[in-house]
This record gives sequence, structure tokens and C-alpha cells, in this order.
Amino acid sequence: MPTIEVNQKVLDNLAGKKVSQKDLEKCKAEIDEEKDGVMKIELGDTNRPDLWSVEGIARCIREKGLPKLKIKKSSNKIIVDKSIEKIRPFIAGVIAKNINIDEELLVEIIQLQEKLCENFGKKREKISIGVYKLDNIEFPVHYKAVDPKKIKFAPLNHEEEMDLDQILKKHPKGIEYGHIINKNNVYPIFLDSKEDVLSFPPIINSNYIGNVSTDTKNIFIEVTGTDIKQTILVLNIFAYALQDRSASLESVQIEYPYKTKYGKSMTTPYNFNDSISFDKRLVKKIFGLDLKDIEIKYLLESMQYYASVSGNIVKVSIPSYRNDIMHAVDVVEDIGIAYGYQNIKPLDIKSHTAGSLHYSTNYTNKIRNLCIGLGFQEVLSPILTDKNSMVKKMETQQNIIELSNPMNENYSAVRSWILPSLLSFLSKNLHREFPQKIFETGECVSSDTKTSYSLSACISSSMSSYEDISSNLSSLLKNIGIEYELIVSNDPSFIKGRCAEIIHNKQKIGVVGEVHPKVLNNWKIEKPVSAFELNISKLM
Repeated sequence: MPTIEVNQKVLDNLAGKKVSQKDLEKCKAEIDEEKDGVMKIELGDTNRPDLWSVEGIARCIREKGLPKLKIKKSSNKIIVDKSIEKIRPFIAGVIAKNINIDEELLVEIIQLQEKLCENFGKKREKISIGVYKLDNIEFPVHYKAVDPKKIKFAPLNHEEEMDLDQILKKHPKGIEYGHIINKNNVYPIFLDSKEDVLSFPPIINSNYIGNVSTDTKNIFIEVTGTDIKQTILVLNIFAYALQDRSASLESVQIEYPYKTKYGKSMTTPYNFNDSISFDKRLVKKIFGLDLKDIEIKYLLESMQYYASVSGNIVKVSIPSYRNDIMHAVDVVEDIGIAYGYQNIKPLDIKSHTAGSLHYSTNYTNKIRNLCIGLGFQEVLSPILTDKNSMVKKMETQQNIIELSNPMNENYSAVRSWILPSLLSFLSKNLHREFPQKIFETGECVSSDTKTSYSLSACISSSMSSYEDISSNLSSLLKNIGIEYELIVSNDPSFIKGRCAEIIHNKQKIGVVGEVHPKVLNNWKIEKPVSAFELNISKLM
């Protein structure tokens, strides 16, 4: 979870009160450490980057209703070049004037910048932020991609001019973050109308324009990224933080040569005008609270929403610095936080019932115990996997369910059978003693989204054969009273002539056989493997 350091006096001043641990509960935060007037605050919600600063926490505690940005419209522009579209296509900017930047505020700006880039921006890969001396810039500024050998400038805290390739090889930030853009033939650059370099995003600012100090009164902030909404969101967070520090904000016009979600021309900071409606009875369903309309409105406004109630429908407007509201339940959760979970009284139990395991659990447990009795060791694997493991490595063709926006490629699909998970386990344990006998029971999901329980077991040894695994299958099914027959199968994951379908009540319930050498080679498994897979749900 993100942890930030804040000055206690500054937090109290911005919040308009002496901030206590109880106040921080509204922000899902708690004091981790307090020393010499500095508090370390641990934030319990990684989906609220707007709280990763002293200004954000103070706003959460202080504000009632939907906070608004006071923006003066300016004619200053960022002109985006077509050359940047395939590299790092999106940018947003804002101007902040008349700021009294002292050492404390400079540290806060740098901390917010680093937290947003490293955590929310995935170590600058998705989001990076540049802060510049406004008075040194001549608008309009240009964002484009250039030949890395044709641009030279002195990077931050360096006097020596370097070209972009040299920066990636010599500068500490270039060495750390160069992998983000060095796969391209051209690199992003940010220039003003005098051809002075502002920055080499997402790597480093220039020493001339990007070296903000306590003498700086007017600043220009830009955010570049690979997702336009996230780029604008981060800029909005920065803009609200600077407004809370009494800065006078001015907008920046962005001109794109290509279509974006918000058009070819847009003004930033940008108000998303997001809203959501829900039935107020959802509050009682989730929390058991029978709240009046005025109470719902008050609680929502204390969490920085604008709220209106008409009949049973509650409509809320969402702050433009939040992107964590995806469902009505997220709003109702904020009602619970504002009400105080400790204030929700538990109800007495009106009836007493004895709990018991479901029939399917008892049936599966019986099978698990039998497998253990046959000398197999149980393993547990995630239900999420990847398409390559399910299909290509198994030398088969089948439709599987894939995630539309996976966090990790290794967990981008839902498994349709368990055997690939067992082979993955064997491939990671080649150094262990043989023979290896393992099994697993668990959920699988077919292409028609039906969930079922399956059992897979395999034996890996230099002598592993069809006879070994089929005798174990026979013992298992005999002990659970299942009559079956075997029919020759040409399953491509198994050796032809050494594989069979398992039939029960004229229905296929599984497969048994010797795993094909191509499959073993795909998993880099050196010894023969024999295996079976059963659909337990069909047995039940």
C-alpha cells in the first residue's frame, strides 16, 4: 500500500482542523509513524491516487460537496505531432501561477510526482509528469518524436549537453527508464517555440527549463501517457493539489493531429462530468441502514460528491480526480465509510442453524483422500492461466475464455482443464526426486462459460506408462462406485494409440493416456508423463 510523509502542521492547516486518526478513516488511511512533526501515513486504497498527497488527504477531510477547479482560460497550446502517435500518444497540461514554493512545498510536489509516476504510472511506463519554469517557456510548445542523434540538451542537474542516445546510456534516469522507449527508432521530445527542450519524456527534464526551485513562482505541468483518460486524471489530481496551495490555474489547449476519445482538440484540466445513479434501497441491502434522503445526501456530500435524491433514485456527480467509481456499490461503500462502520449496529441472530458441508464438497473430499491413498501428492494452482499454456503448449485446439484487460499476461485466461497446470508444476520441479505423482481438483470453465469441477492426476518417471496411470484410474473409480469403459481416442495432447476416452453412462467424462513427447518438449519436461483428467461434476 502507498505510504506518504506529510508535515503535521501543513496537514492541519490545509484541513482546517487538528487531524486525528478518526479523521483519516474517511480516507482509508492510518498513521504509521509520527516523529518530529512529520507523519507517515499508510493509505489503504491503491485505487485513490488523489489521496497520495497532503493536499488530497486534507481535501478528503475538509471538503463538503463536489470540489471545483477555478480555471482561467488561456491561449497557450501544446501542439502534438503525428510522429508521436505510436510511441506515447497522449499529453495534458496546466499552468499554475503565483505559488509560494518553499522547501516543504517543493518536497510535496516531488513526492506526489514520484508516487503517481512510480505506482499509478507503473514506473513511468504508463504515466510520466514534468514540472517546468513557466517564465522560461515560449508557447506554443511542441510534442513530437525525433531522431535521437539530432537533439542535444543538458539534462536535469547536468551542465554537459547530450543527445538522447547518450542520455539513455549515461544519465541515471536514462539507464533506469530507457527500456520504456528504446525499442523505437525515434524518441519523444518536448520543445517550446524557441526550440528549447523542456524534457525528454518519460526520462528527464532539461536543466534550463525543468529545474524548479524555491525561487520559481510560476510553473507549467504536463503529463504524458499511453492512455488518454489516465493522463488527464493525473493532471487533474495535480491541478487540484496546486489549487489547494492557492495557485492561480490557467488552462492549456491540446491540438492532436489524430482522433482521441475526447476529440482532436481539447482543453486541460478536463472535467469528465461522470455521474452514476442507483436505487437508495441498495444502502439498506448492503449495510442494513434505513437512511432518510437528507442523510444519504449529507453522507455523500461529506465524501465529495454532488448528490440528489428523487423517489428511490440517488444520482451523484463524481469528482474529476477519481476513477475508482465503476459501480453503484462503490458509491454505497463511501456512504458506509462516511456513516462509520463502527456505528452500524449488528442484528441479533433470530434463528440458529447447524452448518454442514455441501454434497459436492464431501464428494470431492472423498476423491482427494483416495488420490492421497494411491500415493499422489496434492498441488494447488490458480484458476487463471494463459492461452499459450492451455492450447499451444498442449498441441491442441480449443476455445477458452480470455480476460479483456488482464493485469498480467500469465493470468490472462480462465483454465478449461487442469492437466496444463500439473505439467507446469512438473516443469518447475525437474530437480526433485522421481517418480513424481501429483493431482489436483478444482474449478474449470468451458467456452460456454459453464463452471465444473475437475480432477487431474499424473505420474512422471523414466518408466511412466499408460498401464501405470490407467490402473490408478481404475482403483479410484472402483472405490467411488463408478462403472466405466475406455474407448480409443486421438487426443493430440497424448500419444496416438496410448490414449483413451473415459465413458460413463454413454457420456464422456474424461481422458487418460501417455502425454505426447511434443507436449513434454513444450514444457521442457525430460521424463515420460502419463495422466488422466476427470470431470467430477459429471460424476456427481
